[in-house]
Amino acid sequence: MKTNIVIPSWELVNHANVIKKFNFIPSLLSTIYLSVIVLYQVAYSYIMIFQKKDEFFSLVINFIHQSYFIEVVIWAIIWLLLYLLLQPIAEAWIIFMIDAFSKNDESKQKISYWTSQWLLNFLPLFEFHNFMWLFRLLSIVTFYFLLLRVFGQEYAIPISVIMWFYLVFAVWINLLFVYTKFFIIFEKKTVFEAVSSSISMSLNNMEITLKLFYTLFLVYARVIISIVVFTIFPLIFSALFAYVSTQIFFVVWTTIILIIFAAFLLFISHLNSVLEIFVEALWYNAFMENKKNSPDEEE
Repeated sequence: MKTNIVIPSWELVNHANVIKKFNFIPSLLSTIYLSVIVLYQVAYSYIMIFQKKDEFFSLVINFIHQSYFIEVVIWAIIWLLLYLLLQPIAEAWIIFMIDAFSKNDESKQKISYWTSQWLLNFLPLFEFHNFMWLFRLLSIVTFYFLLLRVFGQEYAIPISVIMWFYLVFAVWINLLFVYTKFFIIFEKKTVFEAVSSSISMSLNNMEITLKLFYTLFLVYARVIISIVVFTIFPLIFSALFAYVSTQIFFVVWTTIILIIFAAFLLFISHLNSVLEIFVEALWYNAFMENKKNSPDEEE
């Protein structure tokens, strides 16, 4: 497995710089989306713990009455739509790039080829991507906090138990559906056909699938790192507001922190991009290896 799957995947990440350059923007959008979710959770917790509801709503009302409110809402909607559309597009492009560079096929190492292929596969990939959103860690955590807010802390234990079982179920869904997009892209199957084929391949090659499944936990670790980073910076800003009284020092420190935050954002986006490419390459090589060793291929 190391020779046929892991080493080729790592070599691809190191040498195919065009994939990393292309995936940086989708990764940046994904990181920003994650940061918005995390900052929202932190802000909500801060408001509830320190009883700042009145101050919060006064800030919201003041923001709504600003002249730039409509522009901000429009840009937020555009960014959200761009994020939702770009994710499945980028995922398809990355897989086509990995396939082209892995096979050293120069005829496939062209933007025109990648564009035509993702256009052909956009709808099923978009459908599958949105379906799998229900089983991603960030979605589960967000839904967990939402349930706690709706039903209250007195229901924390039963909600936690239910969400724990849902998390285990989501892990198995990810495990069984992991090859679906490859069947959609390379064998032109419908979503339901691809899901069925993916389940069959996962069960028939459970040893390889389980060994590689740790890569999804690398993605989860990426989420945790991002959460830690985007939780620390709001606390630093709060400390500045509380302890820095001189305006000049406040401006200087705010500028320094924003620069550091921007550097962290770019670094995490690059790290996410490299990690996503490596994970996709691992599963691509596993898919090809499983196809090569499957009884149907041998016949």
